[in-house]
Amino acid sequence: MGKRNHRRDNLEELSLSRLMDTEILYSFLHRNPHLKSLSLNNCFFEKIEPLKEDTEIENLGVVPNLRSLKLIDLPNMKEIGFEDIILERLEFLILQNCPCMITIAPSVSFTRLRNLEVVNCDGLQSLMSASTAKSLVELNTIKVVKCESLKEIIVRKDGEKSDKVVFQQLKALELVSLKNLKSFCVSDCDFEFPSLEKLVVSACYNMDKFSAKDPSSPILQNIHVVHGKENKRFCWEGGINATIKQIIQEKVCNYV
Repeated sequence: MGKRNHRRDNLEELSLSRLMDTEILYSFLHRNPHLKSLSLNNCFFEKIEPLKEDTEIENLGVVPNLRSLKLIDLPNMKEIGFEDIILERLEFLILQNCPCMITIAPSVSFTRLRNLEVVNCDGLQSLMSASTAKSLVELNTIKVVKCESLKEIIVRKDGEKSDKVVFQQLKALELVSLKNLKSFCVSDCDFEFPSLEKLVVSACYNMDKFSAKDPSSPILQNIHVVHGKENKRFCWEGGINATIKQIIQEKVCNYV
């Protein structure tokens, strides 16, 4: 009864804005169990979570068919929250202008995620843990732009083994205007990018290497470089680390 009487089984896309808490959000989600795309804009909660007294969420999650999640202009959000089982089914995740975000999802396996875009999330110091990165077996694109506090994309947390991380399907990686980024991963991890075709490094002035060990990228033939207002260009020195080193050396020489 109640919420279940107002289900809209045909609605696949939903956009909500200016929500103060998640009570109304979950009311909509309960009534639209077949949503495939959810966009939240200008909302004021810290994370997406059901009310404690809410007992209607089933084991498969409140919206088991959700494939796309867009979180835009959420000034108070610290982490996504939501049910792990829902996040694990996502294929598209976009985060924009979430300045208080400190973690995307601490321990979720994004086994179906194909596209990840993170823009203007200044509270993030890293994007994900090494263990989460290992789960990204379907990831096709990563785009990270203007996250001021970001120091590394992948962080190896205490207790995590320095096992090899393979981005099997990743074709495009864009790192743009990340002024405090030191490297893709500061710790001693092995990375493989067997499908990587496009790597963009633009205005990442503190980046002196990609990773501690030169990653494997057999298909990649160049790095797309943009610094400040200079023209776009392509560079390649036989490997990702060597190319980034050359880019930095050229930049230093230009200032001498």
